[in-house]
Amino acid sequence: MKKDFGRLILLIGIAIFAAGCSPNSDGLKRVMNLDKANLTWRGDYDNKTHWMHYTGEWAGFGWQYGDGNGRPPADFSKYDQIVVVVDSVSSDTATLFLNVRYTTTSIITSESAPVINGKSTLHVDLNPEHKSHVLEFFVMSKYPCDMVVKSVVLSTATRYKKEHELKMNNGFIDASEFKGYSDDAMVSFNYYAGGEMTHVSDSGTIEPMNNWGIGIICSSADVIGNNCPGRQIILKKIGEQSFECRFGDLRYMLDYADDDGERGLYWVVWTGGNVTDVHILGATIREAIN
Repeated sequence: MKKDFGRLILLIGIAIFAAGCSPNSDGLKRVMNLDKANLTWRGDYDNKTHWMHYTGEWAGFGWQYGDGNGRPPADFSKYDQIVVVVDSVSSDTATLFLNVRYTTTSIITSESAPVINGKSTLHVDLNPEHKSHVLEFFVMSKYPCDMVVKSVVLSTATRYKKEHELKMNNGFIDASEFKGYSDDAMVSFNYYAGGEMTHVSDSGTIEPMNNWGIGIICSSADVIGNNCPGRQIILKKIGEQSFECRFGDLRYMLDYADDDGERGLYWVVWTGGNVTDVHILGATIREAIN
């Protein structure tokens, strides 16, 4: 069954937005005032209860700053990431997306996380070249749903110890490889992409291949069940690159055993657009320094 999994996820994995995960923080923090959220569309937000009701597809909620009419963008240059924690998410959506737009580039920083038992934690790394000119950041849902916003925090990144190579067999990493690591440990999935970062659009024109799904990470049990509510890998550039995840954002995948009793993570990459060569290089983990 596992050998057929790549074909399955090729059908479900290519998307405009690709999921990811990023480090937790251990330094400078700025807690956003949830009463001051000022950006919603296709939805209604209650500033007192912090309850968000998404009324349509691809609805959004968040904060907006620069507007092109003299109001300046936000300067988040002191921070490295945004972390959003939500609760009481209805069953109408399986995944939420956290997006950041800048006034200095058309590229959107976008990452997502699955909703598990009505809860989700979204992490997005701020673009280091443009984070001093943030236009807006917002949480999107593909489908109508309800949720309660618990916290929104800007923070600096965690520092880490020396990395350790994870043993891997055809994309499978046994759960024992993660024994003793904290939730703040950083897992790096390393791969190579060769070709061009373009794809043919629905209209037949050749366009840049931004935010293009290129792979997925999930529980080894999900592979057997042909169900993978895991983390998509985004193609960022041509050449060697990494997809990094805080271990705490992956730990839930280790709770499930496959038909043979194995527990672990399984990950694959595939060819998309005009990329001609994509293959796995390996995976590492490094413990956080608290």
